[in-house]
Order: sequence, then C-alpha cells, then structure tokens
Amino acid sequence: MCATVPIFPCDRDIIVVWDFHFRAKSIEFMRSTNGTLNRTLRRMLLSLAIAGGISSGSALARTIYVEIAPPPARVEVVPEMRRGYTWAPGYWSWNGDRHVWVNGRTMRTRAGYAWTPDRWHETRGRHEYRAGRWTRNSEHGQ
Repeated sequence: MCATVPIFPCDRDIIVVWDFHFRAKSIEFMRSTNGTLNRTLRRMLLSLAIAGGISSGSALARTIYVEIAPPPARVEVVPEMRRGYTWAPGYWSWNGDRHVWVNGRTMRTRAGYAWTPDRWHETRGRHEYRAGRWTRNSEHGQ
C-alpha cells in the first residue's frame, strides 16, 4: 500500500510504503512531475483523505473542559415512545462562552445497545463534557 501527501511550500511528495502488516517500512522523497496523471492521482488521494476525515468525524470524540458548572437540567416532558424508539434527554452544551440548552429528542433504538446520555463530569474544579453514546447492554450489567 502506498500513499502520497503534498508537502508545502516545496513541490515534493512523501511516499510511505507499507508492508503486509501495515507497518511503515520506509519513507522516500520524490520530486513530483507536472504530468496530468500525477495531478489526477493527487486530487483523487486528497478527495479520499477528505472523505475519510468527514466520515470518521462523528467517531472522533470532542473533549470540552470549562470552569463554569452547567445549570441544573431542565424538566422535559418525555413523549410516549413508539416501539423501536428511545428518548435521549436534553443537556447543557457549551457554545464557547456559555452553556446552551439542547432539547431532548426521540431516536431509533439499536438492538443490544442502550443510550448513555450526554453529561458533564466534574474533575478538580473543571467540568468535562462527555457526549452521549450507544453502549452494549452488557456494559450496563444487563
């Protein structure tokens, strides 16, 4: 497997060669040529890298630490759930300078999983936001 990554400001590429166990074996530097094929390959690799980054963005956890404690949770009226749906309660989100309430929502259930709601956890005077996520029922002791 081989990948090229443009290096700025010079017009060179890094070529990383992987063995069958996907460990980096060697890194070679190569002067790029101005051929149409080379430009097409660069654009294709850039598109794949961007698409991969966008698709994996939701899987990446965003850690937020603030020194201001969130207000108490608001009381929400939970609608009657249809079969196959569950309730994700509302929570206080951080918008950069203050807490903002995000209303609860109905979402489809996942077989074998339970929803762990969004929450804030205090550690040494700082408050850490932990995003809601699906956890296997075995993690809940069921």
